[in-house]
This record gives sequence, structure tokens and C-alpha cells, in this order.
Amino acid sequence: MDKYGSFKRDFDAADFDGQMALELVKYVGMLNRCMDRAIKDGTPHDSVVTFLKELGEGLNADRTYIFQVNANDHFDNTFEWCAEGVEKEINELQDLPFDFYFTHWVSAFAEKEGYYITDMEAYRELDPEMYAILKPQKIDQLAICPFFFEGRMVGAIGVDNPGADAFELCLPILQLSSSYMASLLRHSLFVEKGAQIDPLTGLMSLANFRDQLMEQKNKHQEQLDVVYIDVTNFKVFNREHGFGAGDELLRTLSRVIQTIAGTHYAARAVADHFYVLVPDDKAEAIIKAVHDEMINDERFAISIRAGIYALDSDDELSTPAVDRARMAANNTVGDYQNYYLRYNSKMEADLMRTNYLLSHIDEAVKKGWIKVFYQPIVDTFSRKISTFEALARWIDPVYGFMNPAEFIDVLEQGHLIHKLDLFILEQVCRDLRDATAAGRPHPAVSVNLSRYDLEMPGLHDKINGLLAKYGVDRDEIRIEITESALLNNGADLIKEHIRRFHEDGYQVWLDDFGSGFSSLNSLQNFDFDLLKIDMDFLRHANEKTPIILMDVIDMAKRLNIETLAEGVEEKEEYDFLHELGCVLTQGYYFSKPRLKEELAQVIAEKQLEYETPEEHFFYREIGKVNVLNASYPFNDENERPASQTLPVTILLVKDDVHQTIYANKASKDWIKYLGVATMAEANRLTSDPSKPFFSQIQSLLRQADQIKGVAESNFVTPHYLCKMKAQLIAVNGDTRAYLVSCQDYTLDNGGL
Repeated sequence: MDKYGSFKRDFDAADFDGQMALELVKYVGMLNRCMDRAIKDGTPHDSVVTFLKELGEGLNADRTYIFQVNANDHFDNTFEWCAEGVEKEINELQDLPFDFYFTHWVSAFAEKEGYYITDMEAYRELDPEMYAILKPQKIDQLAICPFFFEGRMVGAIGVDNPGADAFELCLPILQLSSSYMASLLRHSLFVEKGAQIDPLTGLMSLANFRDQLMEQKNKHQEQLDVVYIDVTNFKVFNREHGFGAGDELLRTLSRVIQTIAGTHYAARAVADHFYVLVPDDKAEAIIKAVHDEMINDERFAISIRAGIYALDSDDELSTPAVDRARMAANNTVGDYQNYYLRYNSKMEADLMRTNYLLSHIDEAVKKGWIKVFYQPIVDTFSRKISTFEALARWIDPVYGFMNPAEFIDVLEQGHLIHKLDLFILEQVCRDLRDATAAGRPHPAVSVNLSRYDLEMPGLHDKINGLLAKYGVDRDEIRIEITESALLNNGADLIKEHIRRFHEDGYQVWLDDFGSGFSSLNSLQNFDFDLLKIDMDFLRHANEKTPIILMDVIDMAKRLNIETLAEGVEEKEEYDFLHELGCVLTQGYYFSKPRLKEELAQVIAEKQLEYETPEEHFFYREIGKVNVLNASYPFNDENERPASQTLPVTILLVKDDVHQTIYANKASKDWIKYLGVATMAEANRLTSDPSKPFFSQIQSLLRQADQIKGVAESNFVTPHYLCKMKAQLIAVNGDTRAYLVSCQDYTLDNGGL
């Protein structure tokens, strides 16, 4: 037997030896008894539960279970037996979009075959996404077999971790069981006094509720609404309080719904999913009353969410009505002010779009509908392109041009974002390889990773493998992680990923810094190389904004972390950021994200240049200087002194010619006091040997070269005296960069 694969639902009894045949006969008898009980009592529920228990114990398994197709053509875990000490999963596994979660099993089920795994670690390489779902459930082996009714798959029966000597027996038992389950679960609901009801709450079953909807709509003259209700974070409640408390919560909620709504047309579908049929003018009041009752119940103190669908005169089927009520409720997720919504047609259009994106991501990648757009990142000191960010755009034959906001969240929620992110990385690697082969300049490129990517097994091997495939060096790629990933993943997991990335030679950038609730923890707990600050922060500015931004940049510099401001749209924003010493900037001021074929024209129009590799490292050293602290790097004190308002400049010197690439406001004011109008004029004066102070500055800079530390000297003119400090901070060939400051100066209304 292979380590994983499909198996037929039918078999030849001649394939089994006498002992195996006897074992199978025992299970056939068990199945027959279950069928007899179901027919006699009209209650298949108990029969299925008993069978799963006997099956699990007979196979010495951890878990046996049934999945059934629901009204959305998704799968619900409807029955589950667990061995003692094995955690239940039934409430976690509801409404699963089957073809997204079980991608490697779909083809087997389509052929009416089952699927088995005998070695989960071997299966990991084939399907890392499914491995990531199964392994946390402590599943090492499993077998699952679909069952059909009138040619349509309606469910599947499965076994997790059968005993070491039972796996061979497990497959033929499931082959037998699947046929029985199709008949047994054709009407998998209690039947009591001729009315289908939910066994836990005594409310109508969903099937019965659907049957009643159209009949009641046609009977009543008044407008009727279908209201869907569920419990906010019901899975969390179960984990914290246990399934017994969860069942009691559901029974209480059912009584509250029926009492407040004043109708017996209320149903429980599965888990915490409830429906009730009410007059249109009472729907909101009923929802609010149910919500208040449950949140004020000290035993539970839970909130609900709800959706409302008004039955239309054109409605002829019940299924769309209940689906639309639930759809409305699903649109409240993440909205903490509104816990209920009325259905509108846009919700359905959005759902159709979501399903389209999830089902077409593979095709979009294969057919080139996903494009890589590049946006330049410009160094404020070199004023050249330092890096690019790679951004995804989806140009679809049905929906047209789509920005990331239209598909990223959808792919994340569908756990398919890795397909996009790895494709973008591969395209970037291919473009870098082609640029190298053509001799074109190609700065490093940053690529984005979703928080869901960090959960994927083998992530680092996949990334390193792509770079190796295209011959791309790891210092050509920057890894961006959004701050939301830090909130949704454990700290230890994030630390390990960052450690691995650093160990492999990548820089790791923190995107959207300040967007989460743990920004300071992000800096304290994780070793990021760069913070990306969204300039939306500045556009909603008040008098506090410059102080906050200044402190963020100052703090990052003192932690030896670079800063990048994204979303820069105006020259004034760029100048302000440069003044604060924010080294890197990105935004429409330079260029919108563009296809690689369009970049050359845009760069030419904007008169931008690329940093050479040597310049890149040169300006990275310059960027480490904390210009907000005039003492830095002249001392090791980790505090900003009062002298921060003193003149500070960064000076490039080549062949004794000076170029100021940074000057704070105090420095610009200082030269004006000295009678010099602009920094350009000051550069000419300080580069002119005929001027008396030329030799003073040259002497100071040479002293800084010699001592490899902070040089000091007095700067003297007929009307001016001050102490100047200088330190060599970076060297690129015959170009040197110095940090220069002056303090303790006096001015006697004279000039240079």
C-alpha cells in the first residue's frame, strides 16, 4: 500500500483471507442492526452515533465522523465519535468549501473513490495546505470514503488514526459503510410526532423550516422576513467552557428566540445556526431583544449576529431565502457597531465574486491574469531609486482590473494567498534574472508575505528554492510582513520566521507600522530591519502628528532600524520626511506602481536614477545617522538633548568639493545669519580655497579622517565664533560623507 492515495468503493470478497472475511461479517451485522433501529424508531441519529462508536472502538481509532453536504454545497461535520482524551473537532469543521480545503481528494471523490493517508509526513510534500489543517488535529493516518444518493455525493464517512494493525481492515469497512450511510442519512433528522425537529433544541429542522417557508409566504398577506441568528465566537466559547456548556447555550438561545419571536417557525440547522420566520415590521426588534437577553445572561454573556431577508413575491424556492439571510449576517463580521444587517443584492454579488476569485486563482496564475507591478522606493539622501516593491494586480477577463484590496482578503480567508505570494516572488526572481542577463540595473525588490503564509509548512525552503532556481542572491530580496501578522500568529512563530530569514540572508521589513494595537511590542519583541509608515497618518494630521512621527523615526534610529514612509504624494511631504531623517520614501510623488515594461519611461520622465550597488551601501550607512539628535553619533547617550535644535548637516566631499545632502532648519537659519542665502552658495564658499575659513573646515575634516572619531575645532570669522564637530560616517571610493554640527556659537551681526 502506498503512503497515500485513492481506493475503490467496491471490492471483491475473494481478495480477503478467512480471518479478514470474518471481521468484515461482524461489521456487516453491526450495520444491519443500525439500519433496523433507524427503520423501527424513525430516528437515524442514535443509530449513526452508535455505529460510529462501535466502528471507532473496533478499529482502535482516535476519531470516527460523518460529513454531509449542506444547503450551500459545503460540508458540515454532522456526527463525530472521539476516543477518550481526543479533542472534539465537530464545531470547528462546519460549512467547509470542500473543493478549497480538500483539493487533492476532490478528483478521487469525483470518481466515486475514497482517499487514505498512512504517512502524514510523506503527504505533507504533496499538499502542505491540507497538512497544516490535519496535523494540528494530531492526525497521522486517516481514511475517508464518500457516499452517494441518486448519483450525487451527499456526504463522507471517515476514520482518524486507526490502530496500527487495523488500517488494512479499515478500507473495506468504509467501503461497506458508505453505501449504508447513503440510505441511513437520506433524512438525517429526528422524526417526532410527524414533524422533523432538531434533537438538541427541539426546534424545527432546517429541512422542515424550508418546507414551511413558501407555504407561509403564500398564506400571509403581511410581509415576512427570514431571520438568521448565530453566536459570536461560538467556537471560542466551546473551547473555554466545554461542549456541555456549549450545548446548554444553544438550548437557552433556542428558547429565547422562540419566546421573543412568539412563533414555532424557528429552526436550528447545525452548530449555532438558527433561523426564524417573523413579520417584517418586527424583525429588528426581535433581534435586539434576543441579543440583549443573551448578553445579559450571566451564565453566558454572549452576543449574537443576525441577518434579515425579506421574502419577495417572486421567491419560489426556500433555499435562496435562508442562504441570503445568512449571507447578510456574514457581512457583519468585523463590524463591531452593527451586529445585524438586512440583505441587499450587493452582498450576493460580492459572494459570487469571492467564489469566483477562489475558484480561479490557479487559472489566473497559469494564464497570466496576475501581473507584477513595481513601485520605486527613493532614498531621500541620494535622491535615487534604492529599491522596488513588487505589488500584485489581477487583470481578469470577467471583472477587469482589480487592485489588491479586491482580492487579497478573499484569498487570505480562503487560505489560498500562498498561491499568489509565491507566484509574485517567482515573477520577481525571473525579472531579476532577466535584468542581470541583459546588463540592466536592478535594485533589490521587496515582496509581501501574508500572515497565512507564515503558517505554511516548508515556507523557507520554497522561497530559497525559487531564488536558487533563477540564480537570485538573497540580498536582492526583502521580505515584508504586515503588522497584522503579529496579532494573528504566536510570538514564538514570528520570531522563528524572522530568525530563519536573517539566517538565510534576507532583510525583514515590518509593513503598516502603527496600524495594529501592539506597535511598541512589535519593536520590543521582534528584530525587524525596517519600519514602513503609511503616510495616511500624516494626511489626517493635527498638532500632535509631527511630534509622533518625529519620535517614531528617532526611536527607530536609536534601535538601528531603518524607516520608510509609503504613500508620499506631495513634495511637501517628501521634504518634511527628509527633514526628519526618514531615509526611504515611496508613493505617487515618484510613481504609481507600474508594469516593468513601463518603468523606463516613468523613470525618465521623473528624472530618477538608480543607486549603484556601491552607492546603495554608502547611503545605507549615511541613513543610520539620527539627525533628530544633534549629539548622535558624537556620544553614546540614548536620549535626545536640548541641543537637538542646533545646526546639523551631512556633507559629501569629493576632491575637496562640498555637497550638502542634508541640512536641518537650524542649519539653514544659521547660514542665513551668516549672510549666505542658500546651501548651494554655502557649498561653493566652503569649497573655495581662497576663502579664509576653507582651511578651517578642511583641517576639521582631515582630523576626523585621522582619528576615526569625533573631531572638534573652533570655527572663527571676524564676527563669528563657534565649536564645530565632525565625524566621518561613510566612504564610497573617493567620496566621503561627514556629519557636521556646531554649538556654543556667538554672532555679532556680521557675515562670512
